[in-house]
Amino acid sequence: MKRNSLILAWLMLSGLLFFSQSWAVCPQQPNDNGLCDTLYVEIFPYDRLFVPPGPNFVRFPIYVTHDIPSSQIDSIAGFVLPLCYEHGNTSEYCSLSNYWNNTVVSGPTLARSIFRDLMQDNDTIHNWMLDLYEQNPSYAWANRILALDGTSHFWFSLIPTTQPLFGEGSRVLLATMTFKIEDTTTICVDSCCWPPECIFDFSRMDAVTYTPRLVMSCGTVGAYCGDSNGDRRIDLSDLVYLINYLYKTGDPPVPLCRGDANCDGGRDLVDVIVLVNFLYKGGSAPCLDCCAGD
Repeated sequence: MKRNSLILAWLMLSGLLFFSQSWAVCPQQPNDNGLCDTLYVEIFPYDRLFVPPGPNFVRFPIYVTHDIPSSQIDSIAGFVLPLCYEHGNTSEYCSLSNYWNNTVVSGPTLARSIFRDLMQDNDTIHNWMLDLYEQNPSYAWANRILALDGTSHFWFSLIPTTQPLFGEGSRVLLATMTFKIEDTTTICVDSCCWPPECIFDFSRMDAVTYTPRLVMSCGTVGAYCGDSNGDRRIDLSDLVYLINYLYKTGDPPVPLCRGDANCDGGRDLVDVIVLVNFLYKGGSAPCLDCCAGD
């Protein structure tokens, strides 16, 4: 009898622990059940290199991490995301326009949609809304609203008219914003108040709202690796500069790491070949992290 009582007590305690863990809330947001939902806005790594002559296009994907302790309430049933942006090179053109940021999920302008897929190396980063549409056109949320002022603010809201709702996932691609720039710059995106949207919210399916954890960032677009002469562009002058350094006792790149066009830690003939292929043979752009450790 005593043994059975101990087993019963253990089962009751286990049940309470399981229940309390499964319904634990994000400490900062009591309406967010489970782990803290997170919204990430960051520069797409492959757009950090400015290739003259401009314009260049710089993408900022927006990702969502979300868990569902209870499918009865925790599936996301709406997003309201007011955001602002600024760029460091204010003398040069930087625009976030409706032309390069529409809200379609099909048709000839899909390549300019904020809901398009992204390619990273040989992998596809699937956009969640586009995936819904491709599963069944009726699944895509019909209320997809994007407002831009063209200079510093944008907000978009997504509200479903049908199932399925936004489900569980880690760093799911929600949208991609595309900036058009004319020169090297640093672009920063952050949450802000832009009427009529001043509340940065996710909505549960029971209409209770909460603010996700925000991970916003700045992205610098410049001519990094391969920019041997430090003029923030990659062109013939960098190739000549690197050859003079390597074979004619010319001045070294400043900083020295900028001469490492393939990020192998050295400055040699391979870097010259990378620049030749990139500039004149349609080869891949120089790498991006040659100065990461400096």
